[in-house]
Amino acid sequence: MNFTTKIPISPVAEDNQLSYATPVVSMGSCFAAHMQEKFAYYKLPFFTHPFGTLFHPLAIERSLERTCLGQLFTEEDFFLEEDLWLSFDLHSQWANPSLPTLLEHLNQEVKEVGEALSKASFLILTLGTAWVYEHLATGNIVANCHKQPQKIFSKQLLSAQQIQASLEHIVALVRERQPQIKVIFTLSPVRHLRDGAVENQLSKSLLLCAIHALLGTGTSQRAEGLFYFPSYEILMDELRDYRFYKEDMLHPTEQAVQYVWERFVETFFTTEAQSLMQEVGSIHRALAHRPFNPEGEKHLQFLAALQEKIKKMEEKIRKHSE
Repeated sequence: MNFTTKIPISPVAEDNQLSYATPVVSMGSCFAAHMQEKFAYYKLPFFTHPFGTLFHPLAIERSLERTCLGQLFTEEDFFLEEDLWLSFDLHSQWANPSLPTLLEHLNQEVKEVGEALSKASFLILTLGTAWVYEHLATGNIVANCHKQPQKIFSKQLLSAQQIQASLEHIVALVRERQPQIKVIFTLSPVRHLRDGAVENQLSKSLLLCAIHALLGTGTSQRAEGLFYFPSYEILMDELRDYRFYKEDMLHPTEQAVQYVWERFVETFFTTEAQSLMQEVGSIHRALAHRPFNPEGEKHLQFLAALQEKIKKMEEKIRKHSE
């Protein structure tokens, strides 16, 4: 008997596959960080958007406007809170007591992300929520409220049309920078229950509607170079069990993340890349091995052989990336 309903996913065509020769830029909600960790683990070419976790599409759109159009940060983008400079466009990881230092680092990142997008083959966007907060004093939709008083914001739910327009602009921005770039959309399986259970489902539904309207799903006019990967559906349906969630019952466990990653790999990666990734994984496992006698001859021989294996693997990665 089969006790799960596996989500059917067809592998993409060969010319749309990822490999060690296809640089990736990844950004979006906190689930995007899990995917980025996997790219780093397997030594795949990727660039993490540095502005931190961005939960909704308008925040992603604003950050890409900066990086694609070269719009640098200025003093007007920041406010002082408890001796730290913060921006409503950035995650709190950028909080800094020195505004000049912060501006210097951020504007360097803006330039580097722009360069990374110019060379990228793929952009992976993970959307988290359709709920946004408008800063009443400026009318701007913020990326992060930074625990400011609720009275200075207005909470709003984006419509599917607003989300689709934002996603269309995102695609236009990155393709102006790199005309051949392909975009993979995915929906974060992390539930935003602070908004409410019903409100979370409504939010996810609106994001899904907008993504699939953009992709032309169910029509004869399928969008070229745009894809959807069902990470949300895999966790909600295929892994329908709370044992795949951490103690907060909201975030996926490492086992769940690994399973979603494996489904992503079999969908988007070339067979050659998958083979090389297995080699990289075996080296990681060997490096994690705890010897009975670290100074023993047997372990020293093991380390020497492992170093040789690492050199060969690095050479393979170099050749595959050309």
